[in-house]
Amino acid sequence: MSLHLTQSWSSAPHGTKGSFHFRLGNLGTTPVNVARFCYTSLGRIDETSVVTGGKVARNFGSYVEIIPDQAILPALGVWELRLSGLIYGAANRSQGVITAWVETDSGDILTVTTEDLLTEDDLPRGAGKIWPEGHAESPLGLLPWPAEARIDGWCETLPRLYPTPTSDPRPFLQVARLHARLFPTAPTVMGLQPATGGTAVELRQDETIPAEGYRLTFGDRIILTHGCDDGRRHGLIALAQMAHAAGTDPRYRFPASGEIADAPRFGWRGLMFDVARNFFPVSVNLRLMDIMAWLRMNRLHWHLTDDEGWRIPSKAYPELGTIGATRARGAPMPPQYGDGPNGQSGAYSANDIATVLKHGRDLGIFVMPEVEMPGHAASLLASVPGLRDPDEPECSYRSVQGFTNNALNPGIAKSYEVAETLLDEARALFPGDIIHVGADEVDISAWAQSPAAQDFARKHGLTTTHELQAHFLRHVQAHLKAKGRRIGVWDEAAEGGGIAADSAVMFAWRTKEKTAELIEKGYDVVATPGQAYYLDMVESEGWDARGISWAGVSTPEASYAHEVSDGLPDGPGRLLGVQAAIWCEYLHDVERINAIAFPRLAAVAESAWTPPAEKSAPRFFALSRLVPQL
Repeated sequence: MSLHLTQSWSSAPHGTKGSFHFRLGNLGTTPVNVARFCYTSLGRIDETSVVTGGKVARNFGSYVEIIPDQAILPALGVWELRLSGLIYGAANRSQGVITAWVETDSGDILTVTTEDLLTEDDLPRGAGKIWPEGHAESPLGLLPWPAEARIDGWCETLPRLYPTPTSDPRPFLQVARLHARLFPTAPTVMGLQPATGGTAVELRQDETIPAEGYRLTFGDRIILTHGCDDGRRHGLIALAQMAHAAGTDPRYRFPASGEIADAPRFGWRGLMFDVARNFFPVSVNLRLMDIMAWLRMNRLHWHLTDDEGWRIPSKAYPELGTIGATRARGAPMPPQYGDGPNGQSGAYSANDIATVLKHGRDLGIFVMPEVEMPGHAASLLASVPGLRDPDEPECSYRSVQGFTNNALNPGIAKSYEVAETLLDEARALFPGDIIHVGADEVDISAWAQSPAAQDFARKHGLTTTHELQAHFLRHVQAHLKAKGRRIGVWDEAAEGGGIAADSAVMFAWRTKEKTAELIEKGYDVVATPGQAYYLDMVESEGWDARGISWAGVSTPEASYAHEVSDGLPDGPGRLLGVQAAIWCEYLHDVERINAIAFPRLAAVAESAWTPPAEKSAPRFFALSRLVPQL
């Protein structure tokens, strides 16, 4: 049996997001009974889309089931399906069907192979992956670039670094192990014993050194002066980086004399990793944290729950670890994105989380969990009964990701009970001071047809979806504040009356203007601009680009050049720092992450650390090729 799908997209009909044209061919020698054609796609339809060639049986998120109007597909025959009036169209070859299969009337599952999405319009193909070559302006192999560097001479041969007898060897061993994990075949750059031609490193503490800062003085021995453990670690990693570059790339050499004085520009240098849309094992998370530490990033925003999956354990609601963490044909949560008919299943145990947290502590990385509410809650609503208004019509609203009725209802008392319980469980697992609760992308018409929500709104003097959400979030914020925690939220949480600024951290993802507005309202803000720092965005023009495109094209050059502080007010709120994001709708495996996230992850890391006046795009792109990948 050989079933193959060709697919194309057209911008017609105008005024919509275009149309898909699918052609399913039977390349086998016997007829196939096609009871259902199932596929996952980044392009989406809704109830207003016109379907020609079949009838929609289910449309949930990125998953669609079609009952063909042609039940028998003869040998060498073709069935055609047109979906006109998409609500999320295509801008490149990766935004069509990702996976597909056929269900027969006897229940058999037949895999369908697919091709890249073609365009029926006259669109340029583009250059695909763009990674500027750059130029090594200096033999110093250090990224992010330091605040100050004065190197007077260079070593003729690469020295092996080791601690002086009076220096604690344990931090050296930690960094040596980090280097070995990231570059298992590279020469060792740091050890604990003196070596022929080696250079000793003396550790000195000086509390006048800025927070997380360090100073390196090069001579017969290297003196690393630091004010705290984080600064010491950053200094040792900087030494390991310079030695690794000198030992693996002829453009770089190790300093023999001079001084580097360095400290980070921002205290928050973060990365959001989405493990809810597609699950990744603990090992991938640990390696990602190793890369972050190598780049001096210090905040992992762990996106653990979303419509597509619930990855954090719950003793109160154990179904979240089964129903909520599982996607499969015939299950409450169907396959999504890159899933086949068997879908995927995955959740972290308390021990898994403890492993990630310990790794973070060892590397100076604070881990902040995200437990999404009130929106992006399809997996939660599928798992915990009693959270839906029975009088709210099915499909009364649809999120931008294609999920219907996917938000916790502020008019149902159990929503607050469940939210408090889940946040208390997250507090027990994560000792940090911030619990992120999401609060983004609730559809503007959410709860409009829910009698329970509308009765609640009238009782409390609320009129809009934003005001209902703000009421819910203020309750959640008060609960967390009473337990000694701050609330982390996406920037939509400031709408509809907002939440209190005194115990909130806003993550501004939409525009620079929104970042400025939040600071003017007194919020502390982490800038995570989708148009520059979302690493799933397409990085080049043209049909052959890969990735998501709602925020436009984010080239490596544009990501590196983006300056978050431009046009921001002086206060009363503060810009805490910056954060990149790896959203995983399209990035459902490590290979895809590597193909699109680099070198832009390193670009954000340098923007977070290095003073703007010291940045150099040619130098950065040369150095970025030395950055390890997953």
